[in-house]
Amino acid sequence: MEARTHLLPRLLIDVVLPGTIAALALILALCVQQTHNLGERTDAAVALRLERLAGQLGDDLSHSPQSVLDQALRDGQNDQLVRIEFHRRDGSFWSSGPMPTGVGMTYRSEIKPRSDGASWLSVQIDTAALRRAQGMVWLLGGLCALGILVLAWLARMTLRHRVLAPLNYVGEALHELVNGRHPAIDLSPSSAEFSDIQQALGRLSDLHEEQRRDWSALQHDNAMEALDRLRQSQAATRSKSQFIALVSHHFRQPLQALELFAGSVDNGSDDERQALFRQMRTSIGSMTRLLDALLEISRLDAGVIAVKPAGFTAAELFMRDRTSLNHEAARNHVTLAWRGSHHQLHGDADVAASLLYQLASNAISNAPNGRVLIAARRQGQAVRIEVRDNGPGIAIIHQQRIFEEFVQLQAAESERRGGYGLGLAIAERLARLLGTRIGLRSEPGRGSTFWFDLPPMPVVERHSTPRKHPPPAWRQAG
Repeated sequence: MEARTHLLPRLLIDVVLPGTIAALALILALCVQQTHNLGERTDAAVALRLERLAGQLGDDLSHSPQSVLDQALRDGQNDQLVRIEFHRRDGSFWSSGPMPTGVGMTYRSEIKPRSDGASWLSVQIDTAALRRAQGMVWLLGGLCALGILVLAWLARMTLRHRVLAPLNYVGEALHELVNGRHPAIDLSPSSAEFSDIQQALGRLSDLHEEQRRDWSALQHDNAMEALDRLRQSQAATRSKSQFIALVSHHFRQPLQALELFAGSVDNGSDDERQALFRQMRTSIGSMTRLLDALLEISRLDAGVIAVKPAGFTAAELFMRDRTSLNHEAARNHVTLAWRGSHHQLHGDADVAASLLYQLASNAISNAPNGRVLIAARRQGQAVRIEVRDNGPGIAIIHQQRIFEEFVQLQAAESERRGGYGLGLAIAERLARLLGTRIGLRSEPGRGSTFWFDLPPMPVVERHSTPRKHPPPAWRQAG
C-alpha cells in the first residue's frame, strides 16, 4: 500500500517550491546579465576613448604628444582612467599618470602608420568602481532571493493557518459526530468556503442532535410502552385472581341466602313467606346485576361491540336514561339537574348513553342526600359531558385505582347500596370504545367531577332528520 503523504509538504512541493525555484533562477539570470552588461559598458567606453586618443596622436613625429596625453588623462577621470602610455615606432615613449597601485585593467590599441612599423597606445583603468557596481548588483539580487524565501515561508504559514487548521477542525468535528458527540462550532472568521463548511457542520450537528433526541424519546416511549404492557399484564393477572375471589364471594352470599330462604319457605306464616320471597328476589336481582356487569365487561374486552358514529343532540343523550336516573336519585334523596341540552354531538349514541349512565349512577350512589349536575358545554373544538356531585370526594392517590375492577373505596357503604365496584371499570372501557377518555377532578370533602369529550356534529348532519335510537340493552350500574 502506498504511504500517505501529509498535506502541508505536498502543497509546498507542488505549489510553493516550483514558484520559489523559478523566482530564484530568474534573479540569478538577471544578476549575471547585469554584471556582464556593466563589464561590456566599461569595455566599450575605454575602447571609444582609445580610438579618439589614437586619432588625435596620429603618427606625427614632429610634435610632442605629452599635452595630449595629459588632457586625455584629465578627461578620462570619470571613466576611472589612471595612466596612459604612448609608444612610437621609433622607440620613443611618453606617459601620463602615476603607476597604478591597485588592481586594474590595461587596454592596448595599435596606431598603424603609412609606412612600415606601428605605434601603440595603452591605458590603464581602476576597476574598483566596476567591482563595487557588480557587487551591488549581486547584493540586490541576494536581497531579492531572501525576500522570495521569506515569501515562501509566509506561504507555508498561510497554508498551515488558512488551509490545514480549518481542515483539521473539520476532521475533528466529523470525528465527534461519528462518535455521537456534539462538536464545538468555531465561529472565528475564515474564508467563504470554510465558512460554508462550518455552517454545514453546524446544521449536520443540529440534525444529529435532533435525531439523537428523537431516538432517545423513541427508546423512552418504547420502554414506557413495554413497562405499561408489563404493568397491564400484571394487572390483568391480578385482576383475574381478584375476579375469581370476588365473584365467588359475591355469588356465594346470594346463593347461600337463597338456600336458607328456600329452606324456610315451608315453615312460617304468610307474612314471613312474603318477606322471604322479597329477600329471594333481592338476592336474585343482585346476582343478575353482577352477571350483567360481568357480561358487559367481557363484551367490551372481547371487542364485539361495533361503534356506529352518527349525529345526535345532548337532549337525546340526556333523555335516554333520564327516567331511570331520576328513580335512582329519588331513592338516594339526590337532587338531579341537567344543563346544556342544546349542544349537537357526533358519535355512537348508545355507547355514549351507557357511558353517561355509568358516570351518573356512580355520582348518585356516592352523593346521598346531595346534588348531582349533568351538563354539556363547549370545550375548545369538542363538547364536554360533565357529571358533578357534592359527595365525599376522592383522594389523588386513589383516583387511578377507582377505574379497576371491584375497587370500592368505602367497602361497607358500597355493599349497603348494592355496588360491586364495576361501574367505573365499564365506563373506562366504553370511553375507549368511543375514542375518548374519562377525566376526573376531585378533592376529599369537595365532591368529584367526571367528564368525557365528544366531537361536535358535522354541519352536513345538523339539518337531517334525527334517527330513532333503540333503547339500550341494560342500564344497571355496577
